[in-house]
Amino acid sequence: MSAPVYLVRHGQSEWNVLRLTQGQTAHPRLTDLGRQQAHTSAALISDALGAGDVAEVRVLSSDLVRALETAEVIAEALGAEVVTDPRLREQHLGDLEGRSYEETWAAAEEHDWSDPALPIAGGESLLAVRERMVACLQELDPDVCHVVVSHGDAIRTALSHVKGEAAHRAEWVDVPNGSVACLGSEIVWLGVADKTGG
Repeated sequence: MSAPVYLVRHGQSEWNVLRLTQGQTAHPRLTDLGRQQAHTSAALISDALGAGDVAEVRVLSSDLVRALETAEVIAEALGAEVVTDPRLREQHLGDLEGRSYEETWAAAEEHDWSDPALPIAGGESLLAVRERMVACLQELDPDVCHVVVSHGDAIRTALSHVKGEAAHRAEWVDVPNGSVACLGSEIVWLGVADKTGG
C-alpha cells in the first residue's frame, strides 16, 4: 500500500487580503491568519499520521514565498525539511497578475475554456499546469509520506488528474487557504466535513 500524499494550499497571503491576483508573483507573504492556517494544516496532518505507521515524511513546496512559508511551518511541526520544486507553482496568469479579482474574473469570462492548451492572458494554459503538477506527483516515492504545498489552481488541476477528469471539464473544487487533501484510493479533505471525496 502506498504512503499517503497530502496536498496543501498555502495559508492566506497579503495579496489574498488585498484581493489581488497572484499567479506566479513571488513576493506576497503570509498574513498572521495565514500562519495560523499553516499551523492548523500541520496539526491536521500530524493527527492523521498519528493514526498510521509512517516512518518518514518529506515536505515539498512551491518556491513562491507564500507556499514556502506555509511549508516551513508544516515541516517544523513534522520534523522534516523543505525541498522546493518550481513545478508546484501557481498557474502563471500573465497580464492578470497584480490586477484585482474583479478584473481577473471579467477577463476569465472572455477566455475560451474549451481549449485547455490555450494560455491565459499571455501566461500558462491549464494543460501546462496540469502536466507539471502531475509530473511532480508521479516522481514521489510511493513508500514515503509526502506533504506537497502548492496553490489553488495548481491543486485543482492535480485533483482533476487523480479523479481521471479532463482539466477543462472537471467540476470546480473550492480549495481554501490552508486546506489539506489526502490522496489515496479516494480524495479525503482533512478537517472539512462537507468536502470528502470532492
